[in-house]
Amino acid sequence: MTENRRRADGERTRAAAERRPDTDLARPTAAAVVPGDVDDLVTLTDDVDTGIVLLWWKDGTCRRLTFAFDVSSVPSGVERDGHPTVDVRAVDDDPPVARPLPFASVEAVRPVSCVETVTEALPADHARRAATLRGLADHAPLLVDITVVLCLLEASDDDGARLDALRCLSTLADARPDDCVAAIPRVHDLVVDPPDSTVHAGALTCLASLAAALPAEVAPHVRSVFSALDAADDAAVTAGVTCISHVASADAEAVVDAADRLVDLVTVAEPTVRLHAAYALGRIAVVAPEAIRPAVADLTGVVGDETERTATRLNATCAIGRVAGEWPDVVVDPLPTFVDALDADAAGIRANAAGVVGDVATTQAVAVKRHVAPLFACLDDADDVTRANASTALARVAREFPEAVTDHVDPLVDALDDDHPLVRENACWTLGYLRDEACHARPVLERVRTDDGDERVRGRAAWALDEVGDGSSVGATD
Repeated sequence: MTENRRRADGERTRAAAERRPDTDLARPTAAAVVPGDVDDLVTLTDDVDTGIVLLWWKDGTCRRLTFAFDVSSVPSGVERDGHPTVDVRAVDDDPPVARPLPFASVEAVRPVSCVETVTEALPADHARRAATLRGLADHAPLLVDITVVLCLLEASDDDGARLDALRCLSTLADARPDDCVAAIPRVHDLVVDPPDSTVHAGALTCLASLAAALPAEVAPHVRSVFSALDAADDAAVTAGVTCISHVASADAEAVVDAADRLVDLVTVAEPTVRLHAAYALGRIAVVAPEAIRPAVADLTGVVGDETERTATRLNATCAIGRVAGEWPDVVVDPLPTFVDALDADAAGIRANAAGVVGDVATTQAVAVKRHVAPLFACLDDADDVTRANASTALARVAREFPEAVTDHVDPLVDALDDDHPLVRENACWTLGYLRDEACHARPVLERVRTDDGDERVRGRAAWALDEVGDGSSVGATD
């Protein structure tokens, strides 16, 4: 019994020694410099190109090694036990450096100039190693050896270390995307088979960051993210939909099968989730509008919600616009929502709404003709695309129902001088459809035919002049 207890005590002693931070026992290397005073220390750290130094210092009886990104002198008069002090800021928070730190406790400093120096000085303890690498990624991403980070994902049994390694990769994805390609399958493995829900959410967040920088490279792995859209964990849902939206920016076909789930999220989820879901749906609509067609009513609700984020509403109009381009009749019932959006604060929403109205007018001009007044108001919009789309809608209405626009010849004549060539061309189309009702536009059409800088506009003005009479038949009776 005594022998067993001694053996157990010995095992606890060894385990405690293994857990003790190995940097406590570190000795300054040959390349380290002993600063003569506070100014000398500050100068040594300020002159480092990478902005990182290794700082050896004594904490009581323990020697510590800290990766510092800032060392500065403390204002005169601020002393500890009568000795000058320095303010040291470490890349990791554990253990924190005492602030202010007595200068007398500083043993040596070494500027860090390469990845190898960092890797050699990293603590062996997985938790501290991961925390240090995460901090270095924030302050000096070029000094992080990504292979070391990947080893932590695979070798560590410490979930905290895994999470810090994932956060490190998330930062590096933005700073060094090409170097992070090898991380994608490793992170994907943690998405598919995580040790717990916290690591699952962390892996999803990391994969979303990788997708933001490398959407095409993440695309082959994105199907594993779809199930996260149904997760009970809000963090997992947010990360999953963010990842999908980034992939959709480069390869929308890869996320088409998530469309139904995305529609559910765009109508009920948290604002950031709705934003990314709407963006992904807009991208999916480009390659597979049929997948969005059943969601027109739900997306119209988003467009009409003036309390919703502008970007979310804009993405919803993009998605519906693609559907309207293929199946205009599907958007007839929701048409009033898009007419109301013609005076939205955001130019993009106004432009897309006018585009949807114009698409509906392709086959359902009868539904659009009652809305010509707000369309004519759009001809004075400051946004070029809004004016162009509105002019297209008016031309399509005039083709089928010229009487719907005969009271608006003057703004059409004004539109012949618009800065946008499509507006001028559509004004010619519309005036031509009005025939004798547009007779007083002939002088301006003559000028446009000869002087306009756009060949298409000149040609359309010539056509309109052939269609527009001289007014002799206006009001004539048999």
